[in-house]
Amino acid sequence: MDESIDAPDNDRHVSFWQLAAPVRTQLVWSGVLMAAGAASGLLPVAAAMALIQTLVPAAGGDPGATGQAWLLVAALVASLLVSQALSTAGYIASHFADATLGEAVRQRQITHLLRLPLVWFSRNASGRIKKTVQDDLHKVHYLIAHAIPDFVNGTVRPASALVFLFVVDWRLGLVSLLPLALSAATLPFFLRDVTAQYARYNAGLAALSAAVVEFVRGIAPIKVFEVEGRGPRRFVERAAWHHRFYQEWSEATIRGGALLHVFTSPVFAVLVAAAGASLLIVGGGLSPLALVPAVLLSGNIAGPLSLLIQMRQFMREANGAARSIHTFFALPAAAEPEAGRTPDGHRVAIEQVDFAYADSGPLALDGVTTHLEPGTVTALVGPSGSGKSTFAALLPRLIDPDHGTVALGDADTRRLSAEELYAVVGFVFQQPYLLRMSIRDNIAMAKPGAGDAEVIAAATTAQIHERIMQLPDGYDTIVGEGARLSGGERQRLSIARAVLMDTPLLVLDEATAFADPDSEAAIQQALAALTHGRTLLVIAHRLHTVAHADRILVLDRGRITEAGTHDQLIAAGGVYARMWEAYQAARTLAPRAAEERSEA
Repeated sequence: MDESIDAPDNDRHVSFWQLAAPVRTQLVWSGVLMAAGAASGLLPVAAAMALIQTLVPAAGGDPGATGQAWLLVAALVASLLVSQALSTAGYIASHFADATLGEAVRQRQITHLLRLPLVWFSRNASGRIKKTVQDDLHKVHYLIAHAIPDFVNGTVRPASALVFLFVVDWRLGLVSLLPLALSAATLPFFLRDVTAQYARYNAGLAALSAAVVEFVRGIAPIKVFEVEGRGPRRFVERAAWHHRFYQEWSEATIRGGALLHVFTSPVFAVLVAAAGASLLIVGGGLSPLALVPAVLLSGNIAGPLSLLIQMRQFMREANGAARSIHTFFALPAAAEPEAGRTPDGHRVAIEQVDFAYADSGPLALDGVTTHLEPGTVTALVGPSGSGKSTFAALLPRLIDPDHGTVALGDADTRRLSAEELYAVVGFVFQQPYLLRMSIRDNIAMAKPGAGDAEVIAAATTAQIHERIMQLPDGYDTIVGEGARLSGGERQRLSIARAVLMDTPLLVLDEATAFADPDSEAAIQQALAALTHGRTLLVIAHRLHTVAHADRILVLDRGRITEAGTHDQLIAAGGVYARMWEAYQAARTLAPRAAEERSEA
């Protein structure tokens, strides 16, 4: 059975750095440039000190040395520009790396998705697939675009500022360390409170989001049937719980968070450095010139700590996302079939097939064995959830059996290429999917390169040509933009695809399930033209539509419990006979109820 994308990854040491292998050079350059930009930020401070020492008499300067002063001003401005340019270049390099990696990973994801067996998509919800293909890559984006330059900037800038201040005077360096020491002392208490509740916060936020989605999607029935506020109760309860929890969490972390915010504030650092430097100047013999670096550099020492704390959580999430992406790429691709294998005949043999949608879930198909003879109509009936749609998905290989075989002629369908299989097997499902492209291209998907005459002939057979011609741009109308099609119209487009495929085997899964009476009549006419002379596997809730089938299979809990013609199954008095009796009763009651309503 294929591995789910949420299956645990055996390699727990996979990190975003491994995922970033194609752009490591760019990321290293990003770090080097950012380090150079951070370190060169000391040059303007040195230039400012030299300028003051040159011009201020109290510092031993000569106010008349204007030529030297202008050189120092130019050096100050130039060093500022160089520092800013290097830092900007570091971010540009990391963002280029992010764009390059994002494109490479998405292209690789698309390629890998196309190689995965179709059953994998049946076993994984679209939300989980979206998480891997989109959300996880978005989390990795921050680390690629920001983590290295931010980390380098957050470490090199404080370190270089401290070194500079210690060089100026070791006492000044110790004073400037005070905000960082206070922050470090507060940090364990803050992280303890935050970490202890972070998992509950995320879980509560996810539950609140689910309640919001449920509330919005169900707004119509809630507004119609709401009684004394019971409709949105789940949303209100979740919102109230989240409010209480967030308030309690805020109260628990507010002291540590406030202290940490104060101690890492550049304003606090400047005040401490200015006060300490002033005391040292007055009573410790420190040069007044030392006040310049104390004020200009002290804010760079503790301030980046807040950013590094945020990066801690970003790193945890991004590494988890990188492991998820790595696990996705490790999923085995569908086995390549033998080249040139062509089925000998069109008889379908299904032998001892088992299938489950999850490893620990119940069997959707349990030991199914049957056959479809060429030129016959085989109908599948059974209660909801009996496995009919799962059974129908076997022949076009939307799923593959966990055990057993599905053979076309003398060939296992898993040994046939897609081109060989779909040259023989066509399908029309109850929920046709149309892509956001022209009507013509949607129909021609079944036969790339088909000419306009073939497409129009297929649409005419499917009873949809006249409706297409009423659209703003006819066959060039884009689905979802100029074309807002009903369920029956979409179904007829799906039938047009099947007509264009012109396959000898055809699977029909509830083709009229969601059609209105007018659409159903048109669909039935289209199906009559489509199915003539073909081998059919038909699923239908409307039992009268399959009463004349050559063979009817009754599915119950994934097993074939009855098989035979309509008359044989009625005579047997089993599940099918009871379904037929209930179906006929419902058909009789419906017109009678309508008549009673009209009389009333």
